[in-house]
Amino acid sequence: MEKAKFGELCQYAPGRLWFARYVNSQRVNNKRVPEQIFFRLVQYLAVCLFECYDAEDFSPAKTLMNMCFTFYCDIPSPTGDDKSFLYMFLREQPIWQSLRFWNAAFFDAVQCERSRRPMPTNSAANDTMTDDRNFQENITFGQLGTFACNMRAFGLSRELCTEFLRKQSTIANLSEEHVKLLRDQMEKMKDEQ
Repeated sequence: MEKAKFGELCQYAPGRLWFARYVNSQRVNNKRVPEQIFFRLVQYLAVCLFECYDAEDFSPAKTLMNMCFTFYCDIPSPTGDDKSFLYMFLREQPIWQSLRFWNAAFFDAVQCERSRRPMPTNSAANDTMTDDRNFQENITFGQLGTFACNMRAFGLSRELCTEFLRKQSTIANLSEEHVKLLRDQMEKMKDEQ
């Protein structure tokens, strides 16, 4: 009955948002969880992510995506304990195949980072404007690098990731140096897979 009630609650935006915020709040307690809790998290995240996808509710899905790379458990293997993260068990979620999700999540992540820096009070000062421009570009660059890694970890094709990077780099007017670093990172990820 508990799982059915959870599924019903996740059909509504407040339920999805509450769950995402709750899971996010738990990471301060412990990122490593017991195996039984870990696999319950896999089940509950799968339900919520499916409902997020179905409703195109990308904000809680972005939070849950981050939690996929946060929570882990040690699963015994012949070579010792293997650290297993949630994303390894949630790769098949349809939301990861949606470029609408990735674009919306990226925009939201950049906006969240930007909101943490107060706006300059004297916009006439060239130094302040240059500093702010550099700050904005660095936020975009950092988020693009993170998103590219996440996309590849979820099994998205290199071509799709490269197109996402190209589009977002163009929109943000990133410097050639940053674009080259992102491309190099993408090539390195290709070699590692």
